[in-house]
Amino acid sequence: MTAQAARCVYEEEIQVKKLTLILTMILAAELAHAQSAAAPAPTGLVVGSGNYFSPIVADLEKAIAFYGAIGFQFQGEPSTADTNPQLRAMFGLPDARLRYQIGRAPSIAGGVEIIEVSKVKLEPVSRNVQDPGAVTLVATVRDLDGAFARLKQLGVPVVTRSGAPIKVGTVGRMVVVQDPAGHFIEIVQPEKLTETQAAATGNVVGVRVRFTVRDAESALKLYRDALGLHELAPLGQYSGDAAVLDALGLGGGQYRVGQLEVPTSGLQFTLIDFKGVERKTKLAAIKDPGSTRIQLRVADIDAAVAVFGKAGGAFISTGGKPVDLPAGANTLKVGIARDPDNLFVVLIHTPPTAPR
Repeated sequence: MTAQAARCVYEEEIQVKKLTLILTMILAAELAHAQSAAAPAPTGLVVGSGNYFSPIVADLEKAIAFYGAIGFQFQGEPSTADTNPQLRAMFGLPDARLRYQIGRAPSIAGGVEIIEVSKVKLEPVSRNVQDPGAVTLVATVRDLDGAFARLKQLGVPVVTRSGAPIKVGTVGRMVVVQDPAGHFIEIVQPEKLTETQAAATGNVVGVRVRFTVRDAESALKLYRDALGLHELAPLGQYSGDAAVLDALGLGGGQYRVGQLEVPTSGLQFTLIDFKGVERKTKLAAIKDPGSTRIQLRVADIDAAVAVFGKAGGAFISTGGKPVDLPAGANTLKVGIARDPDNLFVVLIHTPPTAPR
């Protein structure tokens, strides 16, 4: 081998090592899910979050069976908005029927709030994981193989190209599947649980959300700069680890991620975009199975609505203004905005407590 050839091989090895280090750092932030012991205090409009992930489905019972197989726990019978016109107005669906059920994990805040919509025309939306508007719930579990076996018995689609859980770097094993309405669920079993996760009970010991956007830099301007989510890690460079792409159901392409955290709640909210792979933007209404909501508590709902409008989103609640929603003896000022990438964000007005 000539000296020049040897030098080329050496430089290539250095680049591979650098790429591996970058990928390891990204995956460690994305998959390890070590939520902050003390979540950051609010510095902007967003002051917290509610139930983390709210998939819109056509069949509530099938969805409950799916999320129950992973390890989320459901109690009691589903609720309806039949006698709650304010809730239907919040959705911008005054004539629809809404049924919903919340699944939780014993030792973590938040979970899944599944919404079934009926009595209106539904147009199910089908997305690939790289398409803008795709939302992935990442569930960290104790027993991946047990959850995967239960899901296979339900006949759920497996997105991961190998068709089974795979090892990704030194972080752990994972598999991506789809719920009955097409939402993506990434199930991760770390090589080693954190102390907090080890002390938790039940199979699900952590949740976070990953959102596919057209352009991560633009999305950061909305969620980090305008709304005040905290940046855990800067937007990375594009990279294309074969194991990660396999897990996501992709045979090629590159991706980059930005890590955000919701103040006070500790919810990790990841933004991801792709290049070098076909991507399609598919718009959908909130009523359509495959659409997704998240909940954010904001210090000023009117200001938050204005932020979404300025970014190219829209406010969808009936009447074009926030709704007063009964909440026990109190009322909540709420509304739903659609962001530019078709994520539906429930805004809950939570003004700061006045000092005594």
